[in-house]
Amino acid sequence: MAVSSTSQRGKQAQLIRPAGPKLIQAVPWTSGGQVTIAQQVDLSLPIRGIRLDFRGRLVTGTAAMTSVVPEGLLNLITNIVIQGTNARQKGNVTLWNIDLATAWVSSYLFGPRGCGTMTIALAGAGSDAQVPPPGTPFPAGGTAVPNKSAGYFATANATYDFIITCDFPFHPWEANALGKQPGSILGFLVRNEEWKDSLQIQLTFPTIPTATLTTTVLGSQPAGTTNVFSAYNSGAGTPIVTLYSLPVLMGLGNKDNVLPGILSRTSQAISSSLLTAAGTNVVLMNMQKQPTPRVILKLGTGTVYPSFATLDYGTGVNLTAVGIVLGGNRNVRNMISPVVHKHQQADVYDTDPIAGYVVMDFMDQGNPDSSFEGQNIGDGASFQLIGNVVGLPNAQGLVVQEQILHTPQGPLFANG
Repeated sequence: MAVSSTSQRGKQAQLIRPAGPKLIQAVPWTSGGQVTIAQQVDLSLPIRGIRLDFRGRLVTGTAAMTSVVPEGLLNLITNIVIQGTNARQKGNVTLWNIDLATAWVSSYLFGPRGCGTMTIALAGAGSDAQVPPPGTPFPAGGTAVPNKSAGYFATANATYDFIITCDFPFHPWEANALGKQPGSILGFLVRNEEWKDSLQIQLTFPTIPTATLTTTVLGSQPAGTTNVFSAYNSGAGTPIVTLYSLPVLMGLGNKDNVLPGILSRTSQAISSSLLTAAGTNVVLMNMQKQPTPRVILKLGTGTVYPSFATLDYGTGVNLTAVGIVLGGNRNVRNMISPVVHKHQQADVYDTDPIAGYVVMDFMDQGNPDSSFEGQNIGDGASFQLIGNVVGLPNAQGLVVQEQILHTPQGPLFANG
């Protein structure tokens, strides 16, 4: 028996129905390259996000790597920008500006499955194995994990056939990382009515030289290390990045009952001079005065940004305390140990703390309406991330501030 469209269940079913991924375009990955995909995203149906599929082969040979970075092959896309012109904003809007490693790992803060996957095959076709989920310590290359890949990357010469997927939702990450709650997704859709054909995606790839003494986003290599990239499970061709939209169906009439909001996620590097010298109550970042669901802090060491050579366990390696203040004296998030902030994430989302990542959350209960009201901060008042800095050589950090540039409106989001 069919569910009545007037019943509560029927009404919920009419809010939103995923329609399955739709191909946007496939592009080759090239060392040091950059590609822009413009006017290729079909908005005949609203979309809730973008899905990335990155697959290829890397063969390292001759001389072993001297050291490797913990996030490994995730660093092979160093910047992803999703942007366009929005009618509500009356101008350009950046929905995402972030590196793949940070986006992929951050999703695991809010759900044990994250919204990304990665398999690595070390013994040719058919030997693909999931990498271990990120945690503390971050899964080390060469460390045996039952029924999992040995790690994200290793110093020993090897053939890596890899497949990495990652979703870039336009709504806040929630308790299951991608946020299946219909109301939240509905409130941040990208639609033709507001965006037309302006949406574009820009991908930036790092330079990975071969037979050169250098440090790259993958780690440090001697002059003898060779790096050869090709297509997945093949010795020819190139790695491929394929992008998909995530369209949804809306019930009849719902289109006119919602004016979607806009959520922007942008990452910013913390000035290295602030992290390499010891200090108390150091202003790490002056943040934007916008409604803020979450602030994600990533800490460690490194010399090839945005790749991190090490990730801070949160036990006072980079910072002994971190918090958020208004006007230099009002605590929005108290100055406490990063370990305690990490415990809050573990308690709320039932996820393991992840080395290098600290969340300061304003929507713990899953409702973006509880975002910190940064838009109400007065003129001349500051909105700052501060910390007590240990001062390490090559200390490195970045901040991802989620900002709601416009809140969802319309009858479905009206009060009453």
